[in-house]
Amino acid sequence: MDSSLRKLLPWFTVMGLLVGALIVAAFYKDQFREWKIWQRVHIKQELARAVSDAQREAALRIPVEIRQIVLPDLRRVDRCITCHLTVEDPSYAGFKQPLAYHPDHAQHPIEKFGCTICHQGQGRATTREAAHGHVEHWEQPMLAMQYIESACAKCHLPSDVPNAPKLARGRVLFDDLGCIGCHKLQGVGGVIGPELDGVGARHGAEWLGKHFRNPAAITSGSAMPPIKVGEQDIEALTLYMLSFTGERLSDYYVSMKTIPGADAGRRLFTEKGCMACHSLAGVGGKIGPALDEVAKRRDTKWIIEHFRNPQAVNPGSIMPRFDLTEQEMRALTEFLLTKTDPNIVGFLRIPALMTPIQRGQAVFKKYGCAGCHGAGGMGGVPNPNAKTAQQVPSLKFVADSYTKDELKKRVLNGQREIPSLNPKGPPPPLYMPPWRGRIAEGELGDLVVYLMSLMPKEEKVTF
Repeated sequence: MDSSLRKLLPWFTVMGLLVGALIVAAFYKDQFREWKIWQRVHIKQELARAVSDAQREAALRIPVEIRQIVLPDLRRVDRCITCHLTVEDPSYAGFKQPLAYHPDHAQHPIEKFGCTICHQGQGRATTREAAHGHVEHWEQPMLAMQYIESACAKCHLPSDVPNAPKLARGRVLFDDLGCIGCHKLQGVGGVIGPELDGVGARHGAEWLGKHFRNPAAITSGSAMPPIKVGEQDIEALTLYMLSFTGERLSDYYVSMKTIPGADAGRRLFTEKGCMACHSLAGVGGKIGPALDEVAKRRDTKWIIEHFRNPQAVNPGSIMPRFDLTEQEMRALTEFLLTKTDPNIVGFLRIPALMTPIQRGQAVFKKYGCAGCHGAGGMGGVPNPNAKTAQQVPSLKFVADSYTKDELKKRVLNGQREIPSLNPKGPPPPLYMPPWRGRIAEGELGDLVVYLMSLMPKEEKVTF
């Protein structure tokens, strides 16, 4: 052997031993991966529970392998069942995770929904930390159980899930606090604050909770006042915000939210305030045409196109263009097609008895006016450096300062420039946005009637 090769022989030996050690280490590491350990624990559990030779043989034949659910419609692959092997086995009820049964899983078949659509996390991962999403650059970690109800809103309306009371409460708070007056959601709302579409994907529960308690401490210069509600309501509102993930799901998954049928259309007809301008069975507004027997005058295609763009099919129409999805337009159309009997009011009996003041109060809530003007228009919302006591003015005495026509004009035109207490200081952050083109004429009339009614009768000045 050449002397130069002889000198390298010890190095070859060392390298060979090192490579061998690395192979053994890799084999050992592979054999003791987290998911393999849990699958072996599962097999041992099945063997311990076996009461016949056939059951023992079946347990021994259980393969140790990666398991996954492929969901093309949701554009995801979930490997959670690689560790959570018994989610569909009721006999594992009461076991500790990951070998625990998932109650009520039949309502959302695992082969159709997977796991991460509700629980979030990183579906393709195979280690606990990565799968739960607690790793760098993964923006949707697994939801804590206290916020799991937020996932229901991806497919359901918040008010339609009996087992999600916190989600329903969050929606009520969102409306009552007037959040939509400053923030835009799905193309509807104010422009003072940032849009809320996808906010649940941009911020976690901790950030949202702190923001609600003291917005300026989290977002420097924020004009949003602290939300003065209890901790349970802060949690409910946080949960509701987490539901705005911005995900787009196929019709199958959102069918419970906007089923294109008469029942969903009936609900939308109420929510959109259609009766402020239109009437049914002689009850409602007179600005737009009556909708009794509309199916005899218009076909399905025309009605849908009218919802999509009123001015395109009816030039000169004053009906605003609502931000409706295709399913919502079909649902509303289905509802109108059922209104062939002018004497049938059905669900409209209660709204039909509402006074203009009550309808106006609903409009006040719908457009989030309380977000700036306070609950019931009583003010108290801080507006730093505003000349009016550094607050957004109360609407209690608006009837003393405006006629109905003047108030309508103020709502439609808004007021961008708010007088400053200190002209050299920063401008007041809250201002009155223009609502022209966003509020229907019937709604505006009812709103003005409501605002005028806020003036206490005993305080009215008469001459």
